[in-house]
Amino acid sequence: MEFRQLEYFMMLCKELHFTRAAEKLHISQPTLSHQIKVLENEVGALLFDRIGKKISLTEAGEILFNQSAFIFNSIDNAKLQINELELLERGTLKIGALPGELTNIVSESLIQYSFEYPQIKLSVLSSDDLYSLLRDNQIDFAFSFSQNYLPSAEDQFIEIPLYIEEFLFVADREHPLMAEEELSLSQLMDVPLILFSNLHLCRKILDGIIKQEHISLNTVFETSSINTIFNFVSRGMGGTIIAKSLFQMQDNEKLMARPITNEGLKREAAIIYRKDKFMNKAVRYYIPIIIDYLEQLHILLSEQTKDQLYTVSAGK
Repeated sequence: MEFRQLEYFMMLCKELHFTRAAEKLHISQPTLSHQIKVLENEVGALLFDRIGKKISLTEAGEILFNQSAFIFNSIDNAKLQINELELLERGTLKIGALPGELTNIVSESLIQYSFEYPQIKLSVLSSDDLYSLLRDNQIDFAFSFSQNYLPSAEDQFIEIPLYIEEFLFVADREHPLMAEEELSLSQLMDVPLILFSNLHLCRKILDGIIKQEHISLNTVFETSSINTIFNFVSRGMGGTIIAKSLFQMQDNEKLMARPITNEGLKREAAIIYRKDKFMNKAVRYYIPIIIDYLEQLHILLSEQTKDQLYTVSAGK
């Protein structure tokens, strides 16, 4: 069994199509078919079920895929650890985040990182399927919310809870409701609201709560852009209901916020990473920066959370 054959095998597993896999590998389809046949002879079992032009992994193929993924990940980790012998003059930092405010937080925090380590290549991937990105080793770690956690049976990831944040009503500081110290959802029923679209996690949480409360809100505009929301609200077109961190990230003196008294309107953010992934210096050096950035937003992290993050930062 040759390493090259495993590379061919893994690409075919990804594409599940001989022609596309061969094109990605820059080899001919007959060459790929021959190498897979040689590999099947080597392991003594069929690796793919072939039904016309469609193929799928057999049980034996699943076994080889899992073991090959482990082999390639081990090789990547070895390369990273060897590079650790050098000064931090190169490297990459790839972070995944849910679309919306977590992507904003990650992107903003990387400004300081780029000043301190300008030689590191940075990448932020915004995705609703962060766990697939982690499994495929496309990102170093991910920022997500507790609503998106995998079942406890999934043991290949480590999740470090970061913070729990409440939702706020935000409007022009002259809005009549700003005279209140806190608000209930029922007080907001008649307020024109500019909200995220129903694909956004903030909106999904809000929609779930108003459904439980059997109330309706007066949504006059929906958008996926937080800048548009703040722009419309500051122009007096209505108010909005957003997570606290989003309000803290904006810099608009025209706007004020009031907490909403509902236990369900909150969420817990977390950093997630693979247990078996080696964290190189480029990754580890980001941890103190994100801690500092969250504190600048007045997002308080527990001492336990800080200890866990600094342990990751120390490479332990």
